[in-house]
Amino acid sequence: MSLAYVKKICLFGGAGFIGRSIVRLLAKNGFEVKIATRSPFDQDLLELKSTVSDPGQISVEKINIHSKSQIKDFIKDCEICINLVGILYEKGSNTFKKIHTIFADNLTSVIKETKSIKHYIHFSSLGVKNNTSSNYLESKYKAEEIVKKNLKNYTIIKPSIVFGGGKKDFTNTFAKLVNLFPVIPLAGATVKFAPVYVGDIALGVEKIIDQEIKMETIEFVGNEIFNLTEIIKIISNETRVKNLIIPIPSWLGKLQGLVLGLAPNPMLTLDQVRTLESGDNIATGKNRTLSDLNIKLTDIRKVIPNYLWRFRKGGQFAK
Repeated sequence: MSLAYVKKICLFGGAGFIGRSIVRLLAKNGFEVKIATRSPFDQDLLELKSTVSDPGQISVEKINIHSKSQIKDFIKDCEICINLVGILYEKGSNTFKKIHTIFADNLTSVIKETKSIKHYIHFSSLGVKNNTSSNYLESKYKAEEIVKKNLKNYTIIKPSIVFGGGKKDFTNTFAKLVNLFPVIPLAGATVKFAPVYVGDIALGVEKIIDQEIKMETIEFVGNEIFNLTEIIKIISNETRVKNLIIPIPSWLGKLQGLVLGLAPNPMLTLDQVRTLESGDNIATGKNRTLSDLNIKLTDIRKVIPNYLWRFRKGGQFAK
């Protein structure tokens, strides 16, 4: 399908930094994009609407994503639906099961019933599995199974950790960490990741839409593999901070996650430690990747200096 024939795309979870990057690229290529949100006056969304689109090209609607009737009304005039809804930790009634699994079931059931959506793109995660101690990974796994059961016109995207400057970008989180603590007791120190640039994710979504890639899982990974210790050292180098990293055993990591998880917006939780312990966050070799879509991957070391300099005590030009 040529991009010119697509009339409208709807996004759930489009207010996050991955979603905004995708919306920018789609708008640039002439798509009409509609974003579902609980906060239509979110500053990032208002800025997105005013700076990257023609009037009316990007619209924002306040809906309850847990209402099937509101989902049905929201998607009725769209051809493509992208689901980016996700949380990193549970809070109140927002459990992994509710946000990842039940919502995916509700959304794909409505899509199956209405038959209006021609292509459904579902964001999941690398490393998902059933019968795991990680509630996050299990909820994502069950969501994938639901998508495959309910639809035939799906694409599942499984990214590694994502960088690019968003508020919840892991590099910003770690930059705060290395500035706060000269000694870092680190759980999962040897776990491997393939950090992927948010702009490359947007390009991948564009390719998937343009080439009508369906009934397939694509793994979005970066051009290089690092373990967690190496990632923190790269970030420490960019922020001009020297840290002592001490790998800690599983039991101590879980205790750390349990204690830190008590914070209102935790930097680490017990479930995240369990996710780390479940295995590496890299390509499995079972599915195509961004490289297979002929996307030139962006090096993390060429991007993070553009925004991590804010964490240098001596300013941008500190050595």
